[in-house]
Amino acid sequence: MKTVIAIVLLLSSHLAYSADNYTRNYIVSASMMSYTGQINPVFAWVSTVSAESKPMFFTNSSGASIMANPSSVVSGYDSTSTRYNVSNFYALKTDRYKLISHVNGFNKGEILSIGYDSGINAEKLNVNNSFFMGYTKTMAVTQSSLFNISIGSWFGGNIKESPCVDSYGRQYSCQSLTAWSDYKPNYPRPLSFLDLKYIWVFD
Repeated sequence: MKTVIAIVLLLSSHLAYSADNYTRNYIVSASMMSYTGQINPVFAWVSTVSAESKPMFFTNSSGASIMANPSSVVSGYDSTSTRYNVSNFYALKTDRYKLISHVNGFNKGEILSIGYDSGINAEKLNVNNSFFMGYTKTMAVTQSSLFNISIGSWFGGNIKESPCVDSYGRQYSCQSLTAWSDYKPNYPRPLSFLDLKYIWVFD
């Protein structure tokens, strides 16, 4: 059994610790284990597959939170005011699907990753579909040490939110019933990362 100790030489990303760390860590682990012979992966395989129809929270392609999926809300100006049902505004018109797959490269420890997210299609929230591409490679530095490089990014997934409109034509945020002009959401960006790791392996 091999013991692995890794030192992170460089970790560069957007939303590194809040978004899709599973995929990010999985491909590095699979690459190292393949290179050291601890596993013999098939030519292609899937690591993530999911379907959503009634999520409690809306997230972007890399798992970072966009907003809650409320059934009802009250005014942000007066928490004791009338509660309004907004569930229909955020009901998905089609289910959301996400898949991430991997293909072995030409060399041992080399992995190509491809993913797809169908996005969100609701009356007041739309997130475009997006695609993931990644590349991971492990190589020997010495007989007892390895070097790993992993790079990946989601592409697409633009977020668009629409206001609620009252009978007087005034626009409001459906999340808080505050004036649309005062509503300034800070949407998360899709995950992009570059990791460099130096690894010692002991038998």
